[in-house]
Amino acid sequence: MEPDAMSALTISDTLATTTDSLQLIELDHQGILGIEGPDAVKFLQGQVTCDIRDLASPVSRAGAQCTPKGRMLSSFRVLQSQPETLLLRADTAMLEAIQKDLGKYIVFSKARLSNRSEHYRLLGITGAGAAKYVEEISGQTFSGNDAWLKYRQSFFIQLDEQRVECWLASEDAVQLTSQLGTRTTKAPANSWTLATIRAGFGEVYPETRELFTPQSLNYQLVNAINFRKGCYTGQEIVARLHYKATLKRHMYRVTFRLPDGFSLPTPGAGIVDAQGKTLGELVVAAVDRNNTAEALVVVPDNQLEHLYLAQHPEIQLTRLDLPYLIPLENDH
Repeated sequence: MEPDAMSALTISDTLATTTDSLQLIELDHQGILGIEGPDAVKFLQGQVTCDIRDLASPVSRAGAQCTPKGRMLSSFRVLQSQPETLLLRADTAMLEAIQKDLGKYIVFSKARLSNRSEHYRLLGITGAGAAKYVEEISGQTFSGNDAWLKYRQSFFIQLDEQRVECWLASEDAVQLTSQLGTRTTKAPANSWTLATIRAGFGEVYPETRELFTPQSLNYQLVNAINFRKGCYTGQEIVARLHYKATLKRHMYRVTFRLPDGFSLPTPGAGIVDAQGKTLGELVVAAVDRNNTAEALVVVPDNQLEHLYLAQHPEIQLTRLDLPYLIPLENDH
């Protein structure tokens, strides 16, 4: 969801989103940016945290674009659809900023940027067996997480066995949407946000530009930073945090109760301790069933027991497991 829509969501007007069935979710809050030309790979390689040279495998990669001080300007997922074409998926509210940020540097390269969102319909499939379901439809097999399949002119990306992104080309969209809908139940965008939270993957929204480092969102733990790829904007700071610093803050998954009529906290909302001292920030939140919500928050590793929402200090956050382990010392 776009942050504006997210802030309007309440427990009472959101569908229950925890189910074992396959869900088909319209991702109209996301869009596609195209980077095309002989220098497309070389150009983006010098701008982002992930290794663009990996994409020829073919795999997709999550990554971030940073300021020279190592703060995240944006987050995305990217794949190489053709030798001289990269497709970068990001939140629609961020696309214009990403295009502007990259546009400052692309003038020196034989490459061009274009908003390709109108050429794709983006869907998500969640639930047990999501990847197998797509394999049945396409007649192909994923090689693992982050791998993608091309079917007709469209792309299916396995994030994990229970989450698949579908980038449907305009000419395929009607027929493939119908096929994907045969054994799935339609669900709101909140369901995708909730599944992403449970996967422990945080992204940047307009409210949180330049707020987080890649490490504070655990990007080193989800293969969204390559520390051997060479130089890119912000690389010196990101590498220094990895090799020479002890990370004392990470992103954690939490749950909390919200009374009926309360709005979800928006990205960047403050997290405080019992005395009201600011400890960190909320990355994203989504509604679950039974008057509860889940969120990702960035807070100190040694202060996980007494966390509260700054806007609603009566609401305590309870830590939940992530699908990966967070090291509590230097990430060497």
